[in-house]
Amino acid sequence: AAHAHHLLPTQTLNCGESFPCAEAIKPRVSFWVAVFRNWDKKTAILHDPNAPERVYAVFNSGNGCHHSARTKIARQRTQIQRHLRAIADKMESGRKLSNRHERHLAALFVGETPRQIRAAGRNIRCQGGVRDSFVQGLQRFNHYRPMVDKILKENNLPPDIRYLPFVESSYNPAAYSRAGAAGIWQIMPRTARVLGLELNDTVDERFDPEAATRAAAEYLKRAERRLSATAKQSNPAITQAQLNPFIITSYNYGVNGMQRAIRRVAPDFMAVLERHQSPRFQTAVKNFYASFLAARHVAVNAERYFGAVARKTPAPPQPEVVVLPQPIAIASVKAVFGLREAELRPLNRTLTRYVWNGLRLIPAGYRLRLPRQKDRWRNELTKLAALRPDKVIAGGDHYTVRRGDTLCGIARAVKVNCSALLRVNRIGNADIIRVGQRLVIPRPVSATLAAAPPPTYRVRSGDTACGIAARFGVSCRALIGQNRLGRMAKIDPGQILSLAAAELVSRPPRGLNADYQYIVRRGDSPCWVAQRFSVRCNELRRLNQLSRNAIIHPGQKLKIPGWEAPDTSHTAQVLAQVGAAKPKPPPSAAADNSPRATAQLPSPQLPPPPDRVAPVLLSGDMHALRNLLDTLPHLGIRVTTRAGQPVYTVRVEADETLGHFADWLGIGSLRALRELNQLRGRQFIHIGRQLQLPVQDADMVERFEQKRTDYHQVLSESLKEHYDLVGSEAYTVKRGDSLWLLSRQLGFPVWLLYRLNPTLRDAHLTPGQQIALPKLKAKTA
Repeated sequence: AAHAHHLLPTQTLNCGESFPCAEAIKPRVSFWVAVFRNWDKKTAILHDPNAPERVYAVFNSGNGCHHSARTKIARQRTQIQRHLRAIADKMESGRKLSNRHERHLAALFVGETPRQIRAAGRNIRCQGGVRDSFVQGLQRFNHYRPMVDKILKENNLPPDIRYLPFVESSYNPAAYSRAGAAGIWQIMPRTARVLGLELNDTVDERFDPEAATRAAAEYLKRAERRLSATAKQSNPAITQAQLNPFIITSYNYGVNGMQRAIRRVAPDFMAVLERHQSPRFQTAVKNFYASFLAARHVAVNAERYFGAVARKTPAPPQPEVVVLPQPIAIASVKAVFGLREAELRPLNRTLTRYVWNGLRLIPAGYRLRLPRQKDRWRNELTKLAALRPDKVIAGGDHYTVRRGDTLCGIARAVKVNCSALLRVNRIGNADIIRVGQRLVIPRPVSATLAAAPPPTYRVRSGDTACGIAARFGVSCRALIGQNRLGRMAKIDPGQILSLAAAELVSRPPRGLNADYQYIVRRGDSPCWVAQRFSVRCNELRRLNQLSRNAIIHPGQKLKIPGWEAPDTSHTAQVLAQVGAAKPKPPPSAAADNSPRATAQLPSPQLPPPPDRVAPVLLSGDMHALRNLLDTLPHLGIRVTTRAGQPVYTVRVEADETLGHFADWLGIGSLRALRELNQLRGRQFIHIGRQLQLPVQDADMVERFEQKRTDYHQVLSESLKEHYDLVGSEAYTVKRGDSLWLLSRQLGFPVWLLYRLNPTLRDAHLTPGQQIALPKLKAKTA
């Protein structure tokens, strides 16, 4: 019905011994039972978030509570608010309710005051139905249940925890949330490292159901230990069953939050639900345990509610597992086994987009899963063992553009300068790259040849003029002009091209990094570095603001006179958009629905003053918007001097932990990091904090920066795989807001909010402040 004002009937629940369901929580559970079993994804349910069983309207919006249905939802919400205000006004003035409709609606608020009724009208929440995905989850559950039950038993955890993934992902191993959580257990990137899951540029184990289940079990065991210790300080006699609601809720709210709630209120779960107040303790958290109990109830009674569709489906055959002896390209795997990506990918979801795009090799030791065969792929495994080692894409190679690619994202992946990639492929700032287009990869600056190119070159099949130019480090335009190839630059196999007189492409000499900087090594001095690159020592000092007696230290970066990089800083491009008055109208090209990526690089402008926090309104600039996902913050190590000794520091970014820093440094233990920064055992490192690193040499600096960059870029790649960034909108900060809360409530990763609002790294949110929020659109499967 378009209007279905009613209190949902309380379900008869059999919650078992491990997970109690007090009478006070049963109405909440009843609401979520209805969400799971009654209403499909087209249905929108308007209800009271503090008393979810109080349902005002149930109607077909076409797409649940999605943004696309906002007009229908707003119309219904406005109508309900008008009725509630009228009821409150009549109750206050002592007038009788005039019709049956008002009396029925008022019956939902027995014993409540007019003020409470008005407040309820201002706080109407929309919930979409999930019957469809729950049924699909039941079918997947039958496949994963034996594995999950085995791991829970090994960790001495209650078997009913098997129903928790219904709330998180409906047991979808490919699930990826707008906030960046992944897999059937919806594990965040930061938590993955803490729980021992591998997440780098080649592998993301959050998408491995078994590895993720072991990680979730580890989390729940740690939560039980910490929450038990906290609860027993107030109630030494607390039972495991009384503690379990806190443990389940901590999976959504965090252990620290649950510990604070227990200390402030009591180790009584219903008392915490009623009395604990915190900006982060909102509807989703308060209903998490109730939704878990509802998922358990519906799954246990699945056949009663859904009939034959919920019956056990036969599990697919177990895949063959091959341990790779050496790194290998995904293209080689496809060729050897004669399999398509559509056959391989569902079995190997842990491989990142970089691997599937051919930008990284599958690492040695990876357990490759293959469809089961009678002969167990014997002949193919023999061919695999005989393969020569694959190499990653290098200078002179070609890359075929795939859906979701941006030019600067490709450049970052292959470790070349974005402007060099533009130049070699003769792409202008406003040009578009399209799916299927072949790009020539220029030589990485660290591998450029100091020697002059050979005098001639014989064209081979598949060569292009610009590809040859990139291979030998010469200007494509000069090569075309010198050999009179014409506007189409047509060449034929066997043709001899002259390279001797072609101008060299401007590039740094051997020894500079991709940012055209020299990384100081032990024993270097300013004048020695200047002599190495044939520049004047005074010019090098002046460019780097070094005094005559300045000492340089390993890991420090120096600019070399004459080799300054073109200004293609992604951060500068984003800062240039700050404070835009209003969005530009979308370009006419946006109407083209063909899959494509952009090569646009906005013209650099001066950034705003550092104390100014303004929204980045990029809605109309789709070129800059697409490149924003490849816009990384400064991830390099800063080298300063204290008492004549070098000090190496970094600023902490979103989704980073001490464990990440230790991994990237290659030091294994956290002890050195904790001692150097005077950190206590469980002390949290906040985004924006300056952290000192125990760096020993320049190689450690290079390794750290590369691994850190790969990690943050793969977070972008994962988001690009599942969502399109379609715009941004201005938002006025309210009291109690935090970046974490906005991320969870509105659905986007915290790191993306920082990229849209780079000045937030230097300022806290304040009520009334204007920021930009990203708008994401889910990609079709």
